Amino acid sequence: MLIIGLTGGIGTGKSTVSKILRDAGFPIVDADVVAREVVEPGTHTLENIKLTFGPDVIKNGMLDRHKLGDIVFSNKAELTRLNAIMQPVINSAMTDKIAFWRSQKVPVLIIDVPLLFERGYENNDYIDKVVVVTTNSQTQIDRLKVRDNLDDTKAKNRINSQMPLADKIARADYVLDNNGDHAFLEKQIKNLMTELKEIAPKYGTK
Repeated sequence: MLIIGLTGGIGTGKSTVSKILRDAGFPIVDADVVAREVVEPGTHTLENIKLTFGPDVIKNGMLDRHKLGDIVFSNKAELTRLNAIMQPVINSAMTDKIAFWRSQKVPVLIIDVPLLFERGYENNDYIDKVVVVTTNSQTQIDRLKVRDNLDDTKAKNRINSQMPLADKIARADYVLDNNGDHAFLEKQIKNLMTELKEIAPKYGTK
């Protein structure tokens, strides 16, 4: 099974790429979805977050992501504390999902991980190739302001909490440029899918 790590900067359009790949029939393990699953009401992870960051980050029994984001994205020490809680649980859940798809003998699996490089996923044995989605910084800011209802400062804080895009591009096997229109992006994804299908048989014994 060929395992592709899909990543990019926040607001670059990685989710759009992931959806196109999913619609084309590629199975996806989405780290954001896993991250939501591990903090569902009643989980030990949610209780740990509450104990660490206070009851204000819980609203109606659920994690208030905006409240927690305001705390951690403006303070690296707090972000480190959150990561120490979340990452081991996320990693365990993702390993289980990868094992499931391996048992299904799919030729290509996409691992959608926003912080792939920041968390060292590219060093894991199960990641074979890395795809980075990129766009310009102003587009990132504009998308975040609209998507998450943030002001300039909060949008920039969230972008700056991640590795610079230039560093991610330098470490990528494939780069998808999302500075053009949708058709431009789709053409690149189509070429990528063709390439992945061609090289997948080489990984059939992994």
